[in-house]
Amino acid sequence: MYYSGQEIVEIAVRIEENGNEFYTAAAEMVADSSDIKGLFYDLAEKEILHISIFQKLAEKFDAESFDFGAQDATDYINHLAESHIFGKPDSGKNLALTLKTPKEGLEAAYKFENDSVAFYTELLKYTRSDSKKLVQQIIDEEKEHAADIRKFL
Repeated sequence: MYYSGQEIVEIAVRIEENGNEFYTAAAEMVADSSDIKGLFYDLAEKEILHISIFQKLAEKFDAESFDFGAQDATDYINHLAESHIFGKPDSGKNLALTLKTPKEGLEAAYKFENDSVAFYTELLKYTRSDSKKLVQQIIDEEKEHAADIRKFL
């Protein structure tokens, strides 16, 4: 069984869109012009960049770009996508509305970035050809985001 490239991109784009919404809302929650507010706005912009990368990926590959021959692999990718903190529509905005402090926002952001690394790392295992480089680029950037957030925790 193969995932289509379009299905993978839709999942990834949804995760990044929710991340953008979360970071924007979290930044607006921070009252002063602190470094945390700046970090959240910066991360929101980077999520937009990731969306464009995934859209470029969608233009380059077809169903053969991902090899999900084993049912276990497909099930695991499905599980990661569904359990991702931002795997469902509007989950980023909804989570941001529950935040009471900037620290809560940082903790949620750190979990989001680590969930993203896990999802994209698993995806990379089943990615073929030129798409591998772009997926690896996203992984590297998500790891950087987590490291940036960690500095504030």
